[in-house]
Amino acid sequence: MSMSAQADLISTLPNDLLVRIVSCLPFKECVRTSVLSKRWRHQHRDTTNLGFKESDFVSPYLQGRARIDARQRFVDFVFEWVDRVQHGVVEGFEISLSNPVDYLQEVQALIAFAVRKQVKNLAIDFSSHVWRRTGRAPRDEVVVEVPPGVYNLTSLESLTVIGCKGFDPTRFADPGIFKSLSLGWMKLYDLDELLSKAFRLETLSLNHCWGIYMMDMAGGMREVSIENCDLPYVSLSFDLPRVDIFKYTGDIFCLQFDKMNTTVKEIHLDFRKLIRQCDNPSKSNIAEGGMICDILNDLKSHVTLTLCPYLLQVIPESIHREHFLRPMKTKHLVLKTWLNPKEFNGIMILLSNCPDLETLTFDILPPTPSSKARKNPPSFDPKTYWMKKMRCICLMKTLKVVVVKNFVRGRDDLNVLKFLIRSGAVLERVELYVPFGVDEDKKRFVDEGAEMLQRSSKHVHVPCAQYLRR
Repeated sequence: MSMSAQADLISTLPNDLLVRIVSCLPFKECVRTSVLSKRWRHQHRDTTNLGFKESDFVSPYLQGRARIDARQRFVDFVFEWVDRVQHGVVEGFEISLSNPVDYLQEVQALIAFAVRKQVKNLAIDFSSHVWRRTGRAPRDEVVVEVPPGVYNLTSLESLTVIGCKGFDPTRFADPGIFKSLSLGWMKLYDLDELLSKAFRLETLSLNHCWGIYMMDMAGGMREVSIENCDLPYVSLSFDLPRVDIFKYTGDIFCLQFDKMNTTVKEIHLDFRKLIRQCDNPSKSNIAEGGMICDILNDLKSHVTLTLCPYLLQVIPESIHREHFLRPMKTKHLVLKTWLNPKEFNGIMILLSNCPDLETLTFDILPPTPSSKARKNPPSFDPKTYWMKKMRCICLMKTLKVVVVKNFVRGRDDLNVLKFLIRSGAVLERVELYVPFGVDEDKKRFVDEGAEMLQRSSKHVHVPCAQYLRR
């Protein structure tokens, strides 16, 4: 059946089913369905999920009067739409507007509309792309207060609050209603009291929050994400017996895992903000290397493990036997890396401690000044490092697929791949991906590298490079 025939088949569905379909789409994509056919021209207006993002309407490159006018048109559009659905069903509402100091009354009116509609999913985001770029939110730009109606809204299942002041987790009438909670860019006191009562909570995300005076985080959450938060205490213990996905980004300190799921599906650890020169061992990075190994040892039962360049650099610095990395149950290892020689030993230590590894992914990061700096030469020759015979159980018995994202056909990535192809006794496939939009000459250069790798092996399939999806 052709695509057009399938589209016509969908168009024959009853209106209530079409409303369900458009309501499952992101709001921007929902509006785009209006160009599909006459039947779809006004269908998007019946969506039960409204999402208004300034970034969809206002270019971040606009300045001065042009930006002011564009923001005003965005706010006018939001109110025109809201006025049109005053008597309709609204299950989800999102408003995202940076630096709303000139629109405080409008923002409060929109939140009040969502409260009146008894929405199940509410997202209010007043952060700025400047905050995300600089990593800080000036206190005079955090101006919106969460109104009392939100705290008393008992229909909520999912709540996102970003860039608000005076947020008080203890004021919610019934914390037990939440399934998903996302908080960011604000002071966050008494979070532990909220979590102790949110017994249905499945997803918790904390992003750039400060004032989190917690020493223990406990609950039945399935997914926990903590990103660049200010945690005043030197340690944080986790009691998460049901967690499937755990993500931590930020400073390194003592993370203790008292009770965790028997097997965690995904673990992401990113301490990239701490990247610095690790050419010479010091007491600091020796201690941090030991702390990293202890964290990985506590989380050894997982399926997918994603690590940053900093971990690759400091893991080898752990020199005390009680803090050495021990074998893990990793099936898929994802390394965000510059493939800098400072990371080579860390890569090998990880491969040696992943005896069940089936898939290895290199996500090559764009170069930075710190990644390119080589003040002191390594104790080995980077050109010959991957020529040595290094034995790992996974290379001999389990590793079947190697994936390289943002492949550029540099000297180091080619040497690593040659080593893996040469040493991988059961390796079946090497997949190479280039950034979306790379020019044809660069793509051709990369494909020549793929052909060269293919010629070096008869048992490993190395297809031409593919484009990464946006």
